[in-house]
Order: sequence, then structure tokens, then C-alpha cells
Amino acid sequence: MSSISDFSNPWLLRHTKLEGISLMDHLYNRLNGIYPNKFRSNFRDKQAIEDWKQAWAEAFDEEGVSPNDVALGIKNCRRMFDWPPSLPEFLRACRPQLEPETAFFQAVRGMQARVRGEMGEWSHPAIYHAAISIGQFDMLNQAYTQLEQRWHKVLADQLAKGQWADIPPPRLALISPQDWEQGRREGQRRVRDLAQVISGDTNKDPRVWANRILARPEACSLAVLKMAKAALGKE
Repeated sequence: MSSISDFSNPWLLRHTKLEGISLMDHLYNRLNGIYPNKFRSNFRDKQAIEDWKQAWAEAFDEEGVSPNDVALGIKNCRRMFDWPPSLPEFLRACRPQLEPETAFFQAVRGMQARVRGEMGEWSHPAIYHAAISIGQFDMLNQAYTQLEQRWHKVLADQLAKGQWADIPPPRLALISPQDWEQGRREGQRRVRDLAQVISGDTNKDPRVWANRILARPEACSLAVLKMAKAALGKE
């Protein structure tokens, strides 16, 4: 017997292109094909299958999962799971870009692009909003290992919202005095550390090394030049 939700949830509607079955029926058949006997053995009777379809369809609808996401999930199941996946496992297979570490490095690339005045590539708006919550300075200056726990929590909080504001166009804003000072101090610290490693002299004035770098700018990367300028108070 069909419930009222069957008529409002697109995953439970019948499709002529699928020979009159629903997307959930199609998914059941695909998983049963990938995991013969293993998948079917999860269900005692027809009601158990109906309960599975209802629960997964509801989750797909709430999470904004698309048919393309599910197609990717089916493909990933073949290499990720020896046994039929649970709902959380299947959702991860549908959207591997939302795995925290993968999402973090996507966010870093996106933030770098926005600094250049570009939109950046964001596979999900929750990744953008999580990066904004962490803050541009930390995202661009701290390693994943330093931000891992904080990032996991912020990303999970964003994903739990279910709805997200559109990603706004980038804005080339003037840096605040506080951010400028923080960046200058960080640059000076990095130059000191690098100078000590190069010279082996922990008491040597890093400005000597910084002046040497600026005397031959063509031989250094942009990042090193910025640190050298910061050490001399020029940036």
C-alpha cells in the first residue's frame, strides 16, 4: 500500500523510462546485482523492503541527493564495499567530495581562488560556508592536521543544516589592520625559522638573510619574497 509520502517524494514515483518502476526500485535492483544474495538477505519480507525504500528515499530527499549522485554511489560501491553499504556509507559513496579531508583541500583551493577575485570551484555550498566559518587566514595558513578536529565539526554542522545560502561572488576587500599585523608577524616568524635552518645560527638577525633574498628576487619564490618583505616591515 502506498503512503502519502510516495506521491511527494520523487524517489518513490514510478518512471516510464524505468519500465514503470521507481528510482528506489531501480536502486534495489542495482544493489542486488552488485551484491547477489548478500543484499537480499537483509530483508525478512516485502514490508522490510518497503521500509528500506521509504527510509532511503526520505534521506535522499532531505540531503538533496540527485540521480547523478546515486549513479556515482553505485559505481563507488563496487570498489569501496565488499558488503552492501549502510545508508551513511552509501551517502558517502555518492558524495566522496564531502569526506572531511577531501573537502578541506577543495576549500583551500577555493579560498585561494577567491583571494584572486575568482569564484573558485565548490562541489557543495556547505564546504564554502564551513571554510568561511573557519576564516580565510586560518584556512590559508594552517595545515589540515592543525585544523582537522575543528574542520570536522564545522563541516558536520554545515551539512546538518540541509539548506545553504548561495555562494556569493568574490570581493577584493582591503585587508584590515589586524589581519595585516597578524600576517606581518607570521611572516617574520617564518623568516626567522627559515633563516635559522639555513644558517644554523639561532642568534643571527633574520633581516640580514631577508635583505640577501630581496637582493636576488629572481631566484626566489613569491612566498619567500613575501616573507622576506614581512621581516623587513615592507609588507
